[in-house]
Amino acid sequence: MNDDDRVEAGSLPAFVRAETGESLVWPKLRQFCRAHRFSAAFRLYLRTAACTVLICTPSYLACAQSAPPWLYELRAGDHLVYGYSFHRKLESKDEQTQVEARFRTHVLVAGEIPGGFSLGFERNREAEDLTQYVSKGKDKLAHEQIEFQKQMQTRPPHFSEALEVLPSGEPRSALEVAREVHSHIIDALHEVLMLPPASLPLGATWHGGNSFGFDVRWIGDETIHGKSCHHLQATSPKGSLKLDYWWSPDSGILEQVALEGSYSDYDTIVHETARIELESRNRGELLETWLASPDTRLGALKAILLTPEIAVSASQLMPPLSSNDAATQALALAIVARRKLNLPPDVLVRLRQSSSELIQQEVRQLTDLAAAPANSVAPTDQCHRSLPGKFPSPKLGTTFQIAAATKDTPEVPYILRTPVSYREDRPSPLLVYLSGGAGFAMDAMNTAEDVVSQTNYLVLYPQAAAYWWTPETARRFDIVLNDVLQRYNVDRDRVYITGFSNGGTGALYYATLWPQRFAAVVTQMGAGQCNEQVKAGLANVRNIPLLLIHGANDRVITPDCSTATQQALIDLHPATEPVLKILPDHAHDITLDSDDGLTLPFFKDKVRNPLPRIVDLTETDALASRAYWVEIVDGKPGKSDLDARVKGDNTIDIHSHEIKRIRLHLRPELFSKPGDIRIVWNGKKLFSGPLRDACSVPSPVSAADPKLALTDVRDLALQ
Repeated sequence: MNDDDRVEAGSLPAFVRAETGESLVWPKLRQFCRAHRFSAAFRLYLRTAACTVLICTPSYLACAQSAPPWLYELRAGDHLVYGYSFHRKLESKDEQTQVEARFRTHVLVAGEIPGGFSLGFERNREAEDLTQYVSKGKDKLAHEQIEFQKQMQTRPPHFSEALEVLPSGEPRSALEVAREVHSHIIDALHEVLMLPPASLPLGATWHGGNSFGFDVRWIGDETIHGKSCHHLQATSPKGSLKLDYWWSPDSGILEQVALEGSYSDYDTIVHETARIELESRNRGELLETWLASPDTRLGALKAILLTPEIAVSASQLMPPLSSNDAATQALALAIVARRKLNLPPDVLVRLRQSSSELIQQEVRQLTDLAAAPANSVAPTDQCHRSLPGKFPSPKLGTTFQIAAATKDTPEVPYILRTPVSYREDRPSPLLVYLSGGAGFAMDAMNTAEDVVSQTNYLVLYPQAAAYWWTPETARRFDIVLNDVLQRYNVDRDRVYITGFSNGGTGALYYATLWPQRFAAVVTQMGAGQCNEQVKAGLANVRNIPLLLIHGANDRVITPDCSTATQQALIDLHPATEPVLKILPDHAHDITLDSDDGLTLPFFKDKVRNPLPRIVDLTETDALASRAYWVEIVDGKPGKSDLDARVKGDNTIDIHSHEIKRIRLHLRPELFSKPGDIRIVWNGKKLFSGPLRDACSVPSPVSAADPKLALTDVRDLALQ
């Protein structure tokens, strides 16, 4: 409908107007009908995918028979403010605690995109308090409040995300998983939730409407904030989670949201409630106003970063770039890089002096980008062959991902953090973090996100829901890691793995299965040598730098497990002696955010050696048939092992047990001098001659590790 269209009330028995490609047709037409005193019972019909038809009848006349769809009434410049409270109660055999928090949420409609909206969210913590702490029947609240507030000071007060949504509330981009509180259910709570896909009668149910995919029912109408609202309710099959939300057809937004749920976390029962209440709504606000305010600029920056259609200039980004907050500056610099904006030299000089290493790195990259030639040469591999096309642009932030099912593998979910510093055309380091307990990805994320947010790591949080060292879990991990390596531009020489408790054991176990994948390993409270699966393949990690962290007072996995692991590796004469740190003030409580700052600095300078000259390989599982440049083709898992050494005279000397065939993946870097090579296996000379040029291999470059895939492949059999 055009603004200049006019119809006199009563001049026609009905007014019919078609509208195409306009996401705000419903509120505009509703206002039109009300202005002309048409009945409030007017109806929308969806005739085709691209056309909506409104039928308005004069007052007191019957309208069309179908009810209008429920849609959010939003437009660029809208600013919604919600009050938001959260309460958690934890009960275990020995302890009972309660925590209360208050936030104020700003929802910013940063732009209208084809068929929907780009929204920025900023949730600002106003207070968070420990209100109860009882341990073994004794009230310890006063003492624990001090420690609690110390922990809260380490957490940022601002949390933000961005979404592109349809008018129905259906998200077009992944929701942020790392939220303002550490919870297993908080991602069900949001300021924009899905509305029914079509008009429904009272009491009807549809599937979806929240991140848990529960059935949602329209249970009635209520008045909230003086507005008539439709009350929707979603309940989990077992009733442990209930989500209620009230959408108003008068305002076209959510007026109220309530969440209540219970779940088990190790030996603790967690009960949580949260409530969101609309406080105000302003229209027509400017993007630069949001960027200038600490209460809204993170949400605005996230929306700009997500949606390229939102126009922004370098001058509009000056307030966030001039702030003293590294997270704000990093987001603004990411926008500058992706939009190829020019910053004044004095701004770059000032940012280069930042105490944040992440900011300094971003400024260096901007400088390098500005100095790059306009017509840069397309990247090639070591054989001067064109590399695969550019990696797709992901949504930045911490989101749920899915490794898609194939004919040979199942669908496997995981959580991935993509930092604002990530660039599709530049390799990024990858940190793999395995959770303790039942191996839930959410628990790993909750103990790591505040720490890794200050880094440029891609962070993979796999999901086990079991012990990490079971064959099925190991295969699922393999699927997930391969999915990340194929979809993201990962620096293969800077892939690190760590984990706590169950995950600490799993991190070392996966290093025994795939030593060639990792540049370094840190095990936090892991069982190490006390775990039979790890013990069986420990020799495989002799070339990987290893840090073992344990609490001196750990009674769950005692510190002697780490001590024994260190000694067992030393006896194998590793390339790098393993480091052991026993922390005197810790029990079984060490994670990435409570490791006394040991894990990330250990990884910082570690770069993988993809071609070590000494390789030990024990085949504990079919997944562990290769280590670096040596592969067991015909062996017996659990019985087969070998050691291979490249000597100074270019001789490869191999000794093995229970192996009939092997495959060697050879490259010139393995040998100390040019000329012929010799292969001797169990004292038998099998080959003498020149190394073939790996670039003559006709197979195209794939997502495989190029340093281990572009090789002279030699298949050998022991007669």
